[in-house]
Amino acid sequence: MAENNPTNPEREERILEAAAKLIAHYGYDKTTVSDIAAEAGISKGAVYLHYKSKEELFDAMIIHEGMKMMDVMLERVEADPDAGSIFSLYQHAMVATYSSPVVLALMRRDAKVIGDMARRLKDKPFSIDSAFIQHEMVRQLQEANVIRQDLDTTEVAYVMALVKSGFLLVNEFLPPESILPLDAAGKALGQLLERGLAPEGGGDKAAGKIALENILHMTRDVLQKYKEKTI
Repeated sequence: MAENNPTNPEREERILEAAAKLIAHYGYDKTTVSDIAAEAGISKGAVYLHYKSKEELFDAMIIHEGMKMMDVMLERVEADPDAGSIFSLYQHAMVATYSSPVVLALMRRDAKVIGDMARRLKDKPFSIDSAFIQHEMVRQLQEANVIRQDLDTTEVAYVMALVKSGFLLVNEFLPPESILPLDAAGKALGQLLERGLAPEGGGDKAAGKIALENILHMTRDVLQKYKEKTI
């Protein structure tokens, strides 16, 4: 029977999509494997053909959602002739991040969503690779003359990480009437960073776009490495 086949990509996709939907809505702690199986339209046993535990399923779901987010970002960057600029980078990054409620909750360390898994995430290498990729992105954008080359790479990467963290958390502390729409927030943030980080004349956007695509593919390759480890 098809349900007893552990190598079933279509079923695996349904499991991961169901897990992301339920965990984003109810949280990790309140979502059971039975719930995920019911949402995916399969038996609980079929879920365990793919994943030995709920924790293993959660790890695979994070990777799956991260790769989907990278695909959104790549699609937007490849379609935008002006993507090789700090302004466009932050606009596309904000939209891509919000495309996955689970990734957004993970980046915010939202206890209501990731719950008891927060402790396990501290032992994961995601943050180490994320810091490396952030630094590498700045370095390549400096080489492409999109970010000023007179600025210290490590300092710029750190400031950009601060900006990203603030962007992810600020809406939790502001009253609703003070929160900007996503597009407006991305535009304002991009303009401010462009003025502070870009060289005079805006730099080489064509080279910047190539560098940004390289970084996105690198990030996707890192996620693919994690995916292969969970199989």
